[in-house]
Amino acid sequence: MRDPFSIAFIHPDLGIGGAERFVIDAAINLKAAGHRVVLFTAHHDRTRCFEETTNGSIDVRVYGDFLPLHLRQRLRAPCAIVRMCYVALRLAACGEQFDVIFCDLVSHAVLLLRLLTRAKIIFYCHFPDKLMALRRGGWYRWYRAPIDLLEEVITGIAHRILVNSGYTAAAFRRAYPHLSDLAPEVLYPGVNMSRCDGPEGFVNSPDNRIIILSIGRYERSKNARLAIEAISALREHLLPQFFQRIQLIIAGGFDKRLAECHVTLASLRALACERGLERQVAFLMSVSQKELRALVSSCLCVLHTATEEHFGYVPLEAMAAGRPVVVANQGGPAETVLDGVTGYIRPPTAEAFACALNQLIRDPVMAERMGRAGRAYVAEHFSQDAFRLRLESLLEQQLCEGETKRGM
Repeated sequence: MRDPFSIAFIHPDLGIGGAERFVIDAAINLKAAGHRVVLFTAHHDRTRCFEETTNGSIDVRVYGDFLPLHLRQRLRAPCAIVRMCYVALRLAACGEQFDVIFCDLVSHAVLLLRLLTRAKIIFYCHFPDKLMALRRGGWYRWYRAPIDLLEEVITGIAHRILVNSGYTAAAFRRAYPHLSDLAPEVLYPGVNMSRCDGPEGFVNSPDNRIIILSIGRYERSKNARLAIEAISALREHLLPQFFQRIQLIIAGGFDKRLAECHVTLASLRALACERGLERQVAFLMSVSQKELRALVSSCLCVLHTATEEHFGYVPLEAMAAGRPVVVANQGGPAETVLDGVTGYIRPPTAEAFACALNQLIRDPVMAERMGRAGRAYVAEHFSQDAFRLRLESLLEQQLCEGETKRGM
């Protein structure tokens, strides 16, 4: 590598999620490699964030938290754009020179960064926002049209575009037909193996429960309903006295500011009651990393129920902790799980997931074998070392080559 770089990250909200995990891991790895790193954001709740953002590991600077997230639960997209652009303006005005600026989630800030800084701008696309927005008719279509058009145009002026999976790369090409001459490059996020360390094998809970763990933010897109429905379907596969030992724990990030989190939690609780599972489904909100490690250590397996997950940290971190996983056969996790070796890739139906759970419950030796295979697989292909080397190589290429070549 050449001399150390000066690198800035600009991210909307340092909460708890896969996008935040990627940004923090990238920053930590680059800092550990000797580079200067600063992370700019519009919001940082020190009670609901990853610990690396509060313990001094990263230089975090917060600008624009006074700007609204929404207007009476509406106009979220324009508010997010305004907040991110304000952060970009404050970054440009801070007087510090950066070699590279990483921008993610809200590409509209790329234009200001290109105009107001000399840095190379790398846009990391977790998934095109155009495809994540609800498709509606009427006035909403006209409201979204300029936002989507600007997103496509401005994304295309970044010096380099990275994506988190082959699934996202395909979605990028579908969402932005006018950028067909751009070939986004896949940079898989890495997993901190030491952060996932825990006891090998299945650790029985004190009351001899068999714990099934589902991890994900309290959002409709995470599809936690499937986990509850799978447990309900599992009732048909097990003797009643054995089924009573099953405990589903749904643990996820919960942002009190967002109505969707409250609505999602209420609907999940109602579903558990409807299926007669009040005593067998527990809901935990915004658990700490320490608590999450303890939960993973005590579970038989981890369910990942999102059907359009763009990458999916949860399955990789579960495998790194030595736990088999059950994931939907759609999205990024289908690229990172070895079916029948480190877990199961199944259609997102209650019966398909229940059958996979039944196999793991009835054969704990096989479950442990899958857990060991998963840890070895993640260590070889998705470690932080592999991630850092790939990331530094991309930075080196960008700073040496200048503009990303088109048509590659």
